[in-house]
Amino acid sequence: MDSSMKGKIMTGMIVGAFLFALLAVIGSSWMTADEEGVEANYSLSAAEVEAMGMSIEMDYGEACDESDDDEPCQLATAGFIGKMGLWIGILMAGTYAAMMIMPMVGNDSMDAIPEIGQKIISWGAGGMMLLGAIGWLILKPEIDDDAIGLGMSFFMAMFAGLLGLAAPLMDMFVPADGE
Repeated sequence: MDSSMKGKIMTGMIVGAFLFALLAVIGSSWMTADEEGVEANYSLSAAEVEAMGMSIEMDYGEACDESDDDEPCQLATAGFIGKMGLWIGILMAGTYAAMMIMPMVGNDSMDAIPEIGQKIISWGAGGMMLLGAIGWLILKPEIDDDAIGLGMSFFMAMFAGLLGLAAPLMDMFVPADGE
């Protein structure tokens, strides 16, 4: 594989990671439940329950302030950690994509970033996405309901993190012709 093709594949990976992470952080299905006509979706900041044509939405922060129950507070904390990890990863992925795309169009302005900064950005993009998703998974409260499971947004965040780490791994382990 020549270095141009390798660069394009890596750019596609990091742009894909950026998009999947963006969809995950704004997604409303980190946890889902569907049981006997009642459908529930849990995002990083709110829960929405639909039953018999009615919809009820609960913001974790507001519920934490108004309730003595620990569950909304735990969900708010877990959501905050998840959001922070994902947003930092998204910013790093955007910067990493710019570091890869700019030289392709003849602009070398991103070369001003020191090499150690480039390494931190390249590995940090996927790492922070994974850290946010796994941090959310660890901090979310244990809900003893077999109907509640992990949702698509969580899996998109995990895929984004793995895809974000695959790009620097490819750079490290896949030789390009002429190297």
